[in-house]
Amino acid sequence: MKSNYENKKLLVLGANPETANIVKVAQSFGVYVIVTDYNPDAPAKKIADKSYNLDAMDVDSLYKMAVEEKVDGVLVGVADPLIAPYQKLCERLNLPCYATKESVYAFTNKRHFKEVCVKYGIEGVPEYSLDQLGDVKLPVIVKPADSNSGKGITLCRTREELEEDIERAKKESKTSTVLLERYMETSDVSIYYTIVDGKPYLSSLSDRYTLRGDTKSTPICLGDIFPSKYYEEFINNEHPKYVKMIQDLGVKNGVLYVSAFYENGHFYVYDPGFRLQGGGFHLVLKAVNGFDQREMLVKLALSGSMQIENFKSLNDPLMHGNAAAVIWFLLKEGTIKNIEGLEYIKNHSDVSYVIDRFAEGDEITSDMVGTERQVFLRVFMKSPNRKVLRSVIQDFQNRLKVTGLGGENLLLPALNPDFIEDGEDMNLSLRNKVVVISGGTKGVGRQAALKAAMLGADVVISGRDRESARLIEEEAKDYPGSVIFKKTDLHSVKEIENLFNFVNDKFGRLDGFVNYAGVTPAAALVDCSEDLFDEVFSIDIKAAFFCCQNAIKLMQKSGGGSIVLVGSTHHRRGNKDRTAYACAKGALFTLSNHIARHYAVDKIRCNYLVMGWTPTDGELALRKSQGITETELREEAAKAIPLGRMTEADDIVPGMIYLLSDYSYMLTGAEFTLNGGELI
Repeated sequence: MKSNYENKKLLVLGANPETANIVKVAQSFGVYVIVTDYNPDAPAKKIADKSYNLDAMDVDSLYKMAVEEKVDGVLVGVADPLIAPYQKLCERLNLPCYATKESVYAFTNKRHFKEVCVKYGIEGVPEYSLDQLGDVKLPVIVKPADSNSGKGITLCRTREELEEDIERAKKESKTSTVLLERYMETSDVSIYYTIVDGKPYLSSLSDRYTLRGDTKSTPICLGDIFPSKYYEEFINNEHPKYVKMIQDLGVKNGVLYVSAFYENGHFYVYDPGFRLQGGGFHLVLKAVNGFDQREMLVKLALSGSMQIENFKSLNDPLMHGNAAAVIWFLLKEGTIKNIEGLEYIKNHSDVSYVIDRFAEGDEITSDMVGTERQVFLRVFMKSPNRKVLRSVIQDFQNRLKVTGLGGENLLLPALNPDFIEDGEDMNLSLRNKVVVISGGTKGVGRQAALKAAMLGADVVISGRDRESARLIEEEAKDYPGSVIFKKTDLHSVKEIENLFNFVNDKFGRLDGFVNYAGVTPAAALVDCSEDLFDEVFSIDIKAAFFCCQNAIKLMQKSGGGSIVLVGSTHHRRGNKDRTAYACAKGALFTLSNHIARHYAVDKIRCNYLVMGWTPTDGELALRKSQGITETELREEAAKAIPLGRMTEADDIVPGMIYLLSDYSYMLTGAEFTLNGGELI
């Protein structure tokens, strides 16, 4: 990058401490950086190659200066009010810009943001009307619609103070617009998108923990934990809405941060940020996912694109199976006499970055309390899982000591590590894995394909129903992974070979194969025809045999993999009317053990997943032909199965994902039973 942008001139609007970090990144690539801000002592000016005291809101003066300086690009710092002038200036200079008029309208005013969100089914925090103050339920959040950095936002607890707080918020609003929002005492979630060449990518979803006091100040952040325990709900229900909204607003490149509350399955948004997140989430993404949004924004300003090599594979909201955090330590009012444990934290192997803002002898004054100016330390860290993360955070809290002149403790209560759930299921990431699912267009196979793509896998599904496959591909198009359909007739060994050749040509590897395809026609031994026998064995064992043959060859080239052969309780005994099916499933069980025994040396695992009595499309069709309704079938199954109901797709898919993931690395040759106790 340095050779491409050396000596290019970049104009940066704003000069706060967070913006100073953007300046440093640009300079590291040889870019000549000009900073402008009305404050002559602003931090970014001290390190810029050149600076002006022009107000970044004064577009006419900025335009004149930019033309005289012959700047090659313009970038806005970490300041919401400067996004509108940034967009106008870039438009006049005909230079690349991530903002559009429509996106500025939507993302720089909280009122406008909520109005736009409603169009896409994104819920905002419930509000009260300014015309009906008597209906307001206290406490209530009073905020300007278009301020930043928490200016003018108060937590109003009494009716006597409500009108005074409204007037305070009006003064901080350029449009005198005030919002009265319900005070949410529930989970807080941080949503962070990176938009690259017209495609929005969810880069992180984290659970935010705050310190709630009994003052008028709004809650202050204590930390964010990545990934969020609500990831699956968000990616299924909310993510497609955000993708459509961002694309409809014409955003081609950029970053978008959204704060939201989670309550009873609802994500209530309350604050957007169309810029780098001020808390430093880009540092988490750099440490865990390996890309730097600051570099990408500099690239955009000077080239018109944020695209970098391998961005899609690097970007993983599940943190590539890791757990990550930004932990904040806050200080009480007082003067610091002594600090202990800071160097230990800075040098810890799980710590990527540390931002400390106070030293011994510094004073925390009363006007800092209740604002982010009382933040002493922010620690950016990653651990292999949430259990380790929790123990490391506890270790830091035990070691860090900040005392005042009288020996008093100046640290406020920190994030309680016990709030961090183990959440090991969220580490079942399939990121960068390639998985083939035979029979993946229907039933459990369909659900498994979608779940695997949600967890980052590139999934190839085979079958003959192109329309069903199209719907699956469409549903998965905004997931971290992907679903691709390859039409395949499993009666043909040649078409099976073509399926795996397609995978090899497209991805060059294979990490997982799920043999879900199967047929279950009914016939007792004395009634079974040769055609029925041949059909069952052709799909249920012959196709599986040759799929495994081709899968193993590709996995041997890939360094290993996991094979899941979906079986049935019939392989042990079989109902009287399923003789051929039972024999085929018995042969499949033998094949599973054979592969596990003889190909472990190639790091290839194989397990036999016993799927219990499940209302698959095939089962329902068969029972219908016998005059049995789905309700009658479920009632019959409930009586026969010890746990009292049929096995559903949602029971089976997590087992499949576990067997495909690295968490089952030492599991092979197993009979993995999910049948509600049907065979005990």
